[in-house]
Amino acid sequence: MKTQTAIKTLADFCDASHLNSALIRAVVGQIGWESFQESAPDIARHGIDGGFHGFIYNTDTEAFAKRNRGLIAELAKNQAEEMGTTITEMIQGFGCFRNGPKPTDEEIGTALYAGKDLEDGCNMLNALAWYAGEEVARSFTDLTEQD
Repeated sequence: MKTQTAIKTLADFCDASHLNSALIRAVVGQIGWESFQESAPDIARHGIDGGFHGFIYNTDTEAFAKRNRGLIAELAKNQAEEMGTTITEMIQGFGCFRNGPKPTDEEIGTALYAGKDLEDGCNMLNALAWYAGEEVARSFTDLTEQD
């Protein structure tokens, strides 16, 4: 049986999560606290590409990734190290790249560290925004849904 942990406020979530609180606040700010609480389980289970406020349109996701690229790069670096892989290999394994060409090292680096998509490349900024949103939703769901 699942029980709820007492996370009633955004501050509670920031205190309880292992993720950077600035990234949590950025994702929640993009969606809205009430909507985030309702949507987080669906995002964590099925991905954010199903149409969640603030993460639907490329103009929104690209702006989010540009504003938060340092936080996203930090998250990716830490997760890649935990997985024993490189940032590039981890990002190339994202589900949004399953049915198309994998992004190159240059595309990933340009998006993460310069905040730009290459003209001819995949939409890395969108993928990075989705990654941040999904990881924050996963953290919230892990904290609030316990056996």
